[in-house]
Amino acid sequence: MSEGFSFKVIEAMEREGRLFSKADILERFLAKLIDMLIVGAFFAFPTMVGPLAGVTYILISDGLKGGQSLGKRIIGLKAVSAENPGIPADFKMSVLRNAVFGLLIGLWFVVGWIPYLGKAIVAIVWAAVVALEMILIYTDDAGARFGDRIAGSLVVSIKAADTVPAT
Repeated sequence: MSEGFSFKVIEAMEREGRLFSKADILERFLAKLIDMLIVGAFFAFPTMVGPLAGVTYILISDGLKGGQSLGKRIIGLKAVSAENPGIPADFKMSVLRNAVFGLLIGLWFVVGWIPYLGKAIVAIVWAAVVALEMILIYTDDAGARFGDRIAGSLVVSIKAADTVPAT
């Protein structure tokens, strides 16, 4: 499945007449880290307002202006449609891309309250998901993680997305 997805993405990039550069794994990690720090800041708000705002932000973040969450905007990345890389991600695509992170935040509320064990379970699951996503990004030709495959999206570097004509 990964090879077919990558081939379709690369074919779409060439059809657009552009050579998009897949975003570097470190840049993607830093962008997501910035977004997660923003989510953490929302948790400072009292009651359930903060956590709900945090989950909402992480779900819709890549659908913000130009397919850029605040983390992606700072690092210089954007989420685009895999079928048509000239089109930035919309809110629906963003929710599909980031659903796993919303579920992980929800996991914190389900088992995180259990003393010691709950926090350890959440930490292990988060580490496993992040590791799996990074492996997928690294091994896929187009740099697609699990959420990208579900949403039909791709993360590209803005520096490269300002395009070099394909030859």
